[in-house]
Amino acid sequence: MKYLIKIHWSEEDSAYLATVPALRGCISHGDSYQEAMVNIQEAAELWLEMARQYRDPIPEPDLAAEEITRLAPLLNVSKLARLSGVNSHTLATKLRRGTRFTADESQRILGAIHGV
Repeated sequence: MKYLIKIHWSEEDSAYLATVPALRGCISHGDSYQEAMVNIQEAAELWLEMARQYRDPIPEPDLAAEEITRLAPLLNVSKLARLSGVNSHTLATKLRRGTRFTADESQRILGAIHGV
């Protein structure tokens, strides 16, 4: 699956909660991190299956935005903009608004993140 999966421990629920942010309402849980991962993958597959069945729109994963979100605590956005050649204002604005990156921007950002 090419979608970002977020998993965190919830004290309130005494369980690991898992979501696929790009798939609205796709959420699951598990007693362990591994169980939550298996459960959310099944939930995402069912979400996609139902969307196809009812001909609902299926969002394309924005891998650059998802990778930035995953690494956000470690990233310096200004440095990432400089390394990728993407205008820093454009990068920051698209992240803040949740606007999709172009294919070229995604490729350059992912290349900069992974040192390609």
